[in-house]
Amino acid sequence: MSLLLVAVSSVTQSAVLEEVVVSGTVDPRASELVTGQGTRSVTRQEQISLALSPADLMVAIPGVAASGQGGLFQSYSLRGFGRSRIRTEVSGVPIITDRRAGNSLSFLPPAFIDAIRADMGPASSLYGSGAMGGVMSVSLDTPARTSLEVSRSSMGGASSAVVKAPISENRSVMAAFRKGGRGRSSTALPLNTKFEQSSLYLQEQRAVGDAVVSGEFLASRGSNIGKSNTYFPDERVSGYPKDRHELINLRIGLPSQALLQGYLHQQAWTSNTERLEQRENTTHYKSLTYGGLWSAIRTSGAHDDRYGVEHTGRRGVNIAQTERAMGETPMSSELVSDGVEHVTGLFAERTWHFENVTPQVGIRVDSARATNSGSTRSHKDLNVQARVNWRLSPDWSLDWEVGTAYRLPTLSELYFSGKTPRGEVRGNPNLAPEKTVGLQATLLREGRTTTFEVTAFSNRVDDYIERFEITDELRSYRNIGSGKLWGLDGQLIWRHSAFTQRLSWQWQRGTSASGATLADLPPPSLRYNGTWASSRYSLGLDVRYQAPQDTVGPGEHPLNSALIVSASALWKFSEKWRSEISLTNGLDREYRVSADDDAPLSIGRAVKLTLLWQP
Repeated sequence: MSLLLVAVSSVTQSAVLEEVVVSGTVDPRASELVTGQGTRSVTRQEQISLALSPADLMVAIPGVAASGQGGLFQSYSLRGFGRSRIRTEVSGVPIITDRRAGNSLSFLPPAFIDAIRADMGPASSLYGSGAMGGVMSVSLDTPARTSLEVSRSSMGGASSAVVKAPISENRSVMAAFRKGGRGRSSTALPLNTKFEQSSLYLQEQRAVGDAVVSGEFLASRGSNIGKSNTYFPDERVSGYPKDRHELINLRIGLPSQALLQGYLHQQAWTSNTERLEQRENTTHYKSLTYGGLWSAIRTSGAHDDRYGVEHTGRRGVNIAQTERAMGETPMSSELVSDGVEHVTGLFAERTWHFENVTPQVGIRVDSARATNSGSTRSHKDLNVQARVNWRLSPDWSLDWEVGTAYRLPTLSELYFSGKTPRGEVRGNPNLAPEKTVGLQATLLREGRTTTFEVTAFSNRVDDYIERFEITDELRSYRNIGSGKLWGLDGQLIWRHSAFTQRLSWQWQRGTSASGATLADLPPPSLRYNGTWASSRYSLGLDVRYQAPQDTVGPGEHPLNSALIVSASALWKFSEKWRSEISLTNGLDREYRVSADDDAPLSIGRAVKLTLLWQP
């Protein structure tokens, strides 16, 4: 709450501005040099159902799905690539959290988000290790007006207060405080969804000569964060008593389309798992991620070049655990001690422009090293990417892309050995890096009122790293030779006057060389999203059908079909005030968001009321 009070104090002392111009510090890697639909995105304003975490926004993007367990720490997959196989960024800063279920952005309030962009397909030619399935990029809001937003939900009594304000012509601030209690499923089963979180974001941007310099600071403090599972509350209670993050990001944009960036991400969290009448395990984690990037674009009449160098380092990665069995003395152990990681990459990409055909090739050379307790793993890798965009007509285009990518095993996969909310996990220091070859084709039509896009993709992964069960209480990791992921996804968007409608779909499959189903694959789904807006009112409807999934991977359970309906209504009843009411899971259907064997039921029917004041 103290972070919120600081922000309110800043707002009351500042002048109100109508507009803040942001330009000049965009990562050149995020620029589309090829015509076609290489990325998909969603904004926070498009969200209709209740969003507790950024993952609740991401899953609106075709090809993106929830994975692992639910709640504030909900993780996600991209075209079947989950866990550490996709790169997650906030304002260009890579987010690496060492959670075995995969990355989450639990520390980031959804109210701070402007847009989320998913770059599909192998992206290692620009981003290196961990971008096998693509890149999930989050951009944060820059408020143009002062606002205060308060909300209350029937889901566990969750509430939030968010302040946004431009402090000066070059500086803005956002602050949020939110909390929630235990929710319930549609069958009235308790869900461990409680949490408390306060967050502060400061941003400044100004011109220095011909350069544009921007700086960001984000601090987040979470406490008493519950983690639901199928064993709650009778057998196992899991949660995060503490979750702390500080992020500093500095960017310098030059008129020559070059970018210089430096960043830090300090994090520390504590997890606790109590197996009732058996034992209690507490894990303490901390790490520092730091790095820098220089990238640039050079253009000419015949071709465009994009190139740069990037270094991402991690140090002080420590994971310690204390186990207390019933009636026994606590035992402590260091699971990862002062772990260190370094990845340095050189990348270059060239795009040629012809009348109806635009070819592109890219290459990246990486050198990586991981160290823990005197044990060191090093790896060098070369990845290439090729793409051809063919303009069939003024409205239609066909895009082909093929690329290679790789992923180093994480420190946890290599060295972690200890108790987790899922049971005991043993690292495997002999794991080989994963490598993939991906192919995708996209047919796109962009008309005045209609956009149609469909993508078919196929990826072969060698030395696929799989988490498997040795016993009910013991898991480890292994390379399974090879695996294949393939599927189809797309969307159809209609825009007419005050109406915008979107129909999206996704279907994914994956098998190992032996024919066994791979984990982290979502069920086929079909989704409709429609909004109508006038100057004072807007209505939204979100309908998603989740097909049954009978064939699942290791550590997973089959899923039943589900029809999930959400709706929203907004009323702007004066120039300063507006209200919004939303309904999530309006049919009160019972379903699970992923096939993970520990994933709980989703929340039942929930109503949320939001009030926004803009002086």
